[in-house]
Amino acid sequence: MKFAVVCAGGIGDALLMQIASHHLQKLQVDVTTFSNHLPALHEWFPKFHFTPQPSIDQIEELFAPFDAIVLQHDNTPKAKRIRSLPKPVYTLYGSHLISKHGPLRPHLDVKFDPELSMADNIRVAAQTLFPARATLVNGFTPLSGLVHRRHARRIAIHPTSTLPAKNWLKASFLELRDKLAKEGWDPVFVAPPEEAQEWGSPLFPTLSELAAFLYESAFFIGNDSGPGHLASNGGIPTLTIGPSLAHLTLWRPGWHPGVIVHPPRWAHQFKLAKENWRFFISVNHIIKQFKKLTAIK
Repeated sequence: MKFAVVCAGGIGDALLMQIASHHLQKLQVDVTTFSNHLPALHEWFPKFHFTPQPSIDQIEELFAPFDAIVLQHDNTPKAKRIRSLPKPVYTLYGSHLISKHGPLRPHLDVKFDPELSMADNIRVAAQTLFPARATLVNGFTPLSGLVHRRHARRIAIHPTSTLPAKNWLKASFLELRDKLAKEGWDPVFVAPPEEAQEWGSPLFPTLSELAAFLYESAFFIGNDSGPGHLASNGGIPTLTIGPSLAHLTLWRPGWHPGVIVHPPRWAHQFKLAKENWRFFISVNHIIKQFKKLTAIK
């Protein structure tokens, strides 16, 4: 059997859907995972085959050789077209509305539980759709020569994301860095190459180089973003800052124990407070929660 596993667009999505790919591989299925990020991490997943995401006009041709597809439905035209192909398309929904997606199909569709992390939801979905014990293992294999958490005082801080609406205040991140440094930590901003100069970040030309830096750091602090999942996947304790408890309950990094920080619950009930959520999280509160993170073994 040949299966295609199709991820949504983010780094975190790709790492998470690798849980499904690993599960299928254990069942002796020939798996190809479609992601624009995983090819850059092929050394970290040596037993898997990756290929870039298809354009919408390639879908019929590219998926013709596959017996079935596992799709992370992200509500894009691409996902909708894949979902309509005349073959089994096992579809995972982060959220699902009958009016938008149609009724769930028994034995093909899974709607995620908002009280579980994405990692646990994909594990449960894989076990439900393809009965066999599933785990959170996704094939992540550290590169030879790296030492896990080698730098015991280094905190990798990721202050950006693909969506500005998910980002904590820049001034707050700068203040956090300075306060952590005064307490004897070694906080280092990690940012994509195009933003490295702005943040004083080391340059990470490839995703693999970022993965190596995170793997040898002691802790990770950041917005809800792909690098947080990458750090957690590598066994690094994470502190994730985000706009609401509900959002972070689902999207928190799920491989290694971590801490989530969000505005007070009441703030979500008022439009103005909800839109300005980042002003309701103080630097001192982040430092207090970080001290809880340091107690995680």
